[in-house]
Amino acid sequence: MNSTAIGSQGTKIAKNTGTTAAPLWAAIKNVSNFNGFAGSANDIDVTDFDSTGKESRPGLQDWDTVSFDININMKEASHAALLADKKSGVVAPYQVTLSDGTTLEFDAYVKSFPITAGVDNVVKGTVVIKVTGDIEVTPAAD
Repeated sequence: MNSTAIGSQGTKIAKNTGTTAAPLWAAIKNVSNFNGFAGSANDIDVTDFDSTGKESRPGLQDWDTVSFDININMKEASHAALLADKKSGVVAPYQVTLSDGTTLEFDAYVKSFPITAGVDNVVKGTVVIKVTGDIEVTPAAD
């Protein structure tokens, strides 16, 4: 087999509840799906009279949002903290750890925290956090 693909099972999302100097990564519980970092840089037009075609340069990277589905339990400290962060608008450090140990660290704020419930189902939501600044990727050690 030549594929180097890694499995999703074991991926974790956490928020730093410590300090920058001494991070304490608290896992967000009951996460079942994650999607993010789909933003893009703006195009800056640098075309001038000497150009023979349209010329562009990339602007600052916008990593956009990270969203994750959770089975909500407001007695779960990580869920209560997310809702409190939405209310306060605080920017906090987050970390996504892929199943192979690769980490993506970034600052973000909780943009939305919808709660849904239905017959023959559990209480769910798709939390959306807005990335602010750049991301730091640390590949897994071999």
